[in-house]
Amino acid sequence: MATDASHYFDPYYFGWQAASAERSARVVAPRILERVTASSVVDVGCGTGPWLAVLLALGVDEVLGIDGPYVDQSQLRIPRGSFLARDLEEPLGLERRFDLAISLEVAHYLREERAAAFVQLLTELAPVVFFSAAIPHQPGGPARNRRWPEYWARLFAARGFRPWDWLRREIWNDERVDWWYAQNGVFFVGDSDATSADPDERPLLPLVHPKMLDEVVAAGARSGAVARLVDAARAPRRRA
Repeated sequence: MATDASHYFDPYYFGWQAASAERSARVVAPRILERVTASSVVDVGCGTGPWLAVLLALGVDEVLGIDGPYVDQSQLRIPRGSFLARDLEEPLGLERRFDLAISLEVAHYLREERAAAFVQLLTELAPVVFFSAAIPHQPGGPARNRRWPEYWARLFAARGFRPWDWLRREIWNDERVDWWYAQNGVFFVGDSDATSADPDERPLLPLVHPKMLDEVVAAGARSGAVARLVDAARAPRRRA
């Protein structure tokens, strides 16, 4: 996550995020391991490691979580030796590969100029990448590069990775899974032998989850109410 957003990613945020993400991971991670053979997993932008903690519990042998130095390591849900503090705006310099890389709701916090290099980093880490990033108008956090899925698909395609969009339809209506994973979670595959099925040839659909729509409409209603109050306060008062 971006260094200049570190004030947003405080212990309170990570406490909330970890509990929510772990609940989602308990549903999603078993599905992933049914389709992707993964004994080693790296999570770029892992927070305190809730996804990796669930994967370890499911039998994954080795995990590595990477996130900013602002993560309070006393909050980690994975062993401290499995966490690497790095600024994701900079090259990581890792000299190894994993079976699976995940990066969930992270890329949109980085500068637009960093997007291609970040995707390159993920594709160099593993033959299969589980990826999600915020779409335009998605609420939450100091995002700097909210994009529709096809934007990211083009960057992955430049690295020889094709989308494998099977998960969203399976978890779309699952109340246990946070809507941002259901809306944005897509796999990109560079080596078809690493999965149980072939990647898709179809363009990625730019889906909007009903729960996101509800949040956007509610936020707009609140801002509209505030605007009306401001207008009323500024309006000349009638004389008695």
